[in-house]
This record gives sequence, structure tokens and C-alpha cells, in this order.
Amino acid sequence: MGTYLTVRFTYAIIDHFTSTIISGGALLTPETSERLQLRISTFSGVTKSITIIIWVGAGILMSLIALGINIVPLLAGAGLIGVAVSLASQNLIKDAINGFLIILEDQYALGDVITVGNVGGLVENLNLRMTQIRDAEGRLITIPNSEIKVVANLSSRWSRADLIIPVSYQTDIDKALKLIENVAIQMNQEPQWKRQIIETPSILGIDNFGDRGMMIRVWIKTQPLKQWDVAREYRRRLKIAFDEVGINIPVPQQSIWVNDVQLLSYQESGSSLH
Repeated sequence: MGTYLTVRFTYAIIDHFTSTIISGGALLTPETSERLQLRISTFSGVTKSITIIIWVGAGILMSLIALGINIVPLLAGAGLIGVAVSLASQNLIKDAINGFLIILEDQYALGDVITVGNVGGLVENLNLRMTQIRDAEGRLITIPNSEIKVVANLSSRWSRADLIIPVSYQTDIDKALKLIENVAIQMNQEPQWKRQIIETPSILGIDNFGDRGMMIRVWIKTQPLKQWDVAREYRRRLKIAFDEVGINIPVPQQSIWVNDVQLLSYQESGSSLH
């Protein structure tokens, strides 16, 4: 009972401490404040997990002392067992160390969208041992922290909508660039989207000549996790604007040249027989 009450009291202190830190960040910018809340919630969960292990272990030892059991030999035996267990569970130790560094360095936190190798999704659970992410198909994927070597955080502090806009080679490129810029600026001036777009969209120009035409690249810097909403709305508006001025979005094209004289002669002779 004493251990239970101590754990509940510790939880209350942690919750009070975290709420004080969050409320004290009222002068921060919205994106910084949101990031702070993600970090605090992650630290809070990990701290509670460590706390319950410590207090339960202390409670067991105090119970043994209250029952008159000499715990000195038990502690010595526990030390030997601890060494043996640590040698047998090196992966768990690696997980804990890497998990601690992930949280300390703010590589990602609960609520972030990350990509680890070929797996990506929303971080639903993070502790010292493992990270659980929910992918776009709704699958919950568990990754040991020791396996996380390179991680891409898509929602840390700010995000970016990276758009490739194809236009046909017959299009007046200056007219197309001006229209793409006007649509982006007009969208950025509306209150609903101005809160989500951090900076004026950048029209980088022709990024490549492809089989679909000229590829124009657009960057829109947004609030964390808002890049997909902004990109969808921008594409919708741009399609309407293209239709109004008659600019077509091309499909893949390919030209085939036949230079084999014998093959051409055979085809011509076959056509004459028919």
C-alpha cells in the first residue's frame, strides 16, 4: 500500500511539473510551444516508467526488511544475477541507451511523423526499449530502439510541401510560372491557409525536362504535419487555374524512330501485297 501511494504521489508531482513547464511557455511561438508539449509528454511517460520500477523495487526490499529477512545476502546474489542478466541481455541495454539518447537529443517525440528505413508513420508510443509507429495503412509497427540508426523526422519544428508541377513543352513557360506564383501567393494571403503556411511559397523554376514535359518545382514551408493539406489544396487550385487559361497537364510521351532500312522495305512490301 505504501508503494502504491508513493507511486501515485510521484505521478502527481510529475504531472504538476510538466503542466507548469507547458504553461510557462506561453510566450513561445505556436510551433515551439507545440514542440515543447510533445517533448514534455514523452519525458513524462518515460519518467513514470522508470519511477514505478524504482519504487516497486524499493517496496519489495522494505517489505523483506519488515518481515525480518536479512537482505544483504540477497543483494549480493542479486548483484551476481544482475551481471549475468546484463551479459545475456545486451540488446536490451542497447535499446535503453539509444532510447535515452533519442529522447535527450529530441530526435523525435510522441505525435511526430517519422521514417525509419522503409517504414514510416505516426509515433504512437516511445519508451527506452522500443518505438511504435502507425503507418498509413493503420498497421502498428514496433521497432527496437537499438535498430534505429537513421531517422527522418517529417514534423520537427516545420515541414515543407515539395511539389513538382508538369507542363507541356508547347506552354508559354513565363506565363505558366507567373500563374503558379499567383496561385501560391493568393492562397498564402487567405487567413485559413496563412496560419498553416510559414513563409511565402518559393517558385524554384524548371527543375527538369522529362517525358511528361517541363517539371516546375515549388516549395511551400508549413507548420508541422500541415504540408499534405497545403499541397492538396494548392494542387486543386492550380488545376482550376490551368483549366481557365488552357494550360494542359501532360501525360507521358515517347517518340519512336525506326532506322532499319530492311525492316521498312519489308513493311512496305507487305502493305503492297495486301
